[in-house]
Order: sequence, then C-alpha cells, then structure tokens
Amino acid sequence: MDSIERLYVKEIGGLVVSPDGTTSESLPERPLVLAGSFNPLHDGHRSMLSAALKVVERPAFYEISITNVDKPMLPRLELERRAAGITANGSSLIVTSAPRFTEKSSILPGATFVIGFDTYIRLMAKRYYPDHVAGPHSSVENSLDLIRENKCRFVVAGRVDDRKQFRELHDIEFELPSRFKNMFIELRESYFRSDLSSTEIRNQTR
Repeated sequence: MDSIERLYVKEIGGLVVSPDGTTSESLPERPLVLAGSFNPLHDGHRSMLSAALKVVERPAFYEISITNVDKPMLPRLELERRAAGITANGSSLIVTSAPRFTEKSSILPGATFVIGFDTYIRLMAKRYYPDHVAGPHSSVENSLDLIRENKCRFVVAGRVDDRKQFRELHDIEFELPSRFKNMFIELRESYFRSDLSSTEIRNQTR
C-alpha cells in the first residue's frame, strides 16, 4: 500500500508530494501553507503565496485535502491530476485528509495558513462546527481555540466583491475576541490583489 492509499484509508493524516513527484510521509515543521482545491492552479494562487512569503518567511507549500465539508471525497485520479499541475510548476504539495482548519492545524502544528477573504468568512461560520458546541464559548471560538493551541495562524488576503470594491480583513464587521487577534495577519492590497477566479478559468477552457 503506497502513501496515497494510506491517506485514503486514514492510516496517515497527510503526506508531501515533491516537485519530482515523489511522496513522503514526513511532514514539514511550521510551514507556510496555501490551502485550496487548485482546480486549476492559476497565477492568482501563485501570487498570493508569493506575497505571503514576503510577510512570513517559511518553507512554502500548497495543500489539498481529499475531504471537504461541502463536497464529496476527491477521487485519487483527480487528486493526481491536480497534484501534477502544482508539481509541474516546481512547487511542493501537502495532501491531507483534513476538511477544516481545526484538523489541518493538528496535522500541521505551527503552520501559517494563507487564506482568501471568502475562506476567512467560512472559517467564522458556526455551521461548520456542530461538533464544537461545548462550554460557555461559541462553536467558532472553540474551533479557533483548538487552532491556537496548535500554534497556527493565518495570513488573510482580500478580494474584490460584487460591487467591485476591494475588501480586506479590517472591513469585516464582526469583532474577534482579543485572544485571537494575533492569529491573523492582513495581506494588504499593496502586497496582493488578484481578480482571477478558478471557476471563470474552468468556464473559459470548456
């Protein structure tokens, strides 16, 4: 049984695919990680990770999870196709079975995750944490506490909204409890802006 099969049967939580296509079950320490579906990988993704590297200097990786809270499990052939698109770019990929950042933080303790504005909004949505309802705090706070205990943090990039306004982390109306403030680094528009959409790119190539 190879490492990818071991991931699918949940014998391991993650693996690394190197640019030459080889796999390793030895995960990096304190990496900079851009998580996504990368269907396909495009210049917006590459630019976001490059911009985040200017803020947090760590070994950089893309990350794909074979499980997703909103979608079916990713078939192995589809994973291999997307992985090839990343490694052909000379980049390394982490593949996990972690659908949420709570699980990602346990597999990659100390990681800094690079996320976009929309992903940040989903991170704060209580509907994703029905299993984290406990104690006096909200399920979102309990989730963030787990991520903080794993010594992980986030670099958050802005995006253009439907009104063509560029929205950044400081534009969000809800207030985070103070204990979480140092977990989030804002990637300002002067560092990164991309209006590319994976959906639009897929539609153009059909």
